[in-house]
Amino acid sequence: MAGIYIHIPFCKQKCYYCNFYSVASIKNKDRFLEVLKKEIYHQRKYLKNEIVNTIYFGGGTPSMFSKNEIEDVYAELIKHFNIGDSVEVTVEVNPDDLNKKKLDEFKSSVINRLSIGVQSFFDEDLHYLNRIHDSKQAINSIRWALDSGFSNLSIDLIYGIPTLSLENWKKNLELFFELNIPHLSSYALTIEPKTPLKHLIEKKKISAINEKDLVAHFDLLLELTEMNDFIHYEISNFSKKDYYSKHNSLYWLGRNYLGLGPSAHSFNGLSRQWNISNLTQYLKHTNSKSIIQEREVLTAAQKYNEYVMTSIRTLWGCDLEHINNVFGKTFRNHCLKASQKHILSKQLLLTKNVLYLTSSGKIFADGITADLFINS
Repeated sequence: MAGIYIHIPFCKQKCYYCNFYSVASIKNKDRFLEVLKKEIYHQRKYLKNEIVNTIYFGGGTPSMFSKNEIEDVYAELIKHFNIGDSVEVTVEVNPDDLNKKKLDEFKSSVINRLSIGVQSFFDEDLHYLNRIHDSKQAINSIRWALDSGFSNLSIDLIYGIPTLSLENWKKNLELFFELNIPHLSSYALTIEPKTPLKHLIEKKKISAINEKDLVAHFDLLLELTEMNDFIHYEISNFSKKDYYSKHNSLYWLGRNYLGLGPSAHSFNGLSRQWNISNLTQYLKHTNSKSIIQEREVLTAAQKYNEYVMTSIRTLWGCDLEHINNVFGKTFRNHCLKASQKHILSKQLLLTKNVLYLTSSGKIFADGITADLFINS
């Protein structure tokens, strides 16, 4: 089981909080598609003929592309990779790019899953984030997608936005449940380095994040998703039964994946590599070797840290016996010893040699994970 991620680096405008690589222009789209096809060819052996069961068009804003352009890329993947019969093909979409006609076209294509970047159903929050759509477009895009027959649908919602009251956060979630969407990705607003959000907060031009409010939002998120029978299968992801994101689960379960496009990352179990984060430079190259910015062969400690970081965030937990079998007794003992203070504080639960985050521990996942790491 393996996956392919395709980074579409184009946006209409940059959101204040976003630190993913993108450009606010589409003028090089045709040239990008040419180079992307060349990269697909040059990377055809990376997954060693493993069955690819998930393809993810992320960004940037993949919904700026047409059905034909996405299917053209998919056709190139079919030529060079072992694509499974039941492959999940996800496209990230923004509400402002969608209308009934486009969604009908997408539904008639290879696309079988959509992830809609809603972020909030309140205009004041969208303005704070510098999103280009409004709340009406967000609601319409979801209804049109459902009407077009997309049953495998996910939306993103952000909590911790300074303009978002606890009452409105509850209304965001209630509307999500009312719309009968089977998957939710919900993220805490974070201040990433070198983003407009960080600059604007430092200059006191917009309100800073209130950690107390953020925790209250997260607690309500856990409460309401559980009440509505959603499975909290990863820190930021909730779904109805059988609607887990195959692609993101692949990352958390440590499977192999190939990243294509500028800034995309790849992992094959032994090494990690990432492409140059510059569209101009990407477009100059005609082979994958020059597109790759850096590659690192992972040490045993790095592989252990990778496993801890991904597994502890999930429903399936961090398996101490797996650590013992794959990395050895020293790594297992370190993990068990380092987890003790978090077990005592009831932020971690140890059951049948598997460590799980408790509800109170989930908000502190990053700090707990760092304590379990081994310095490489």
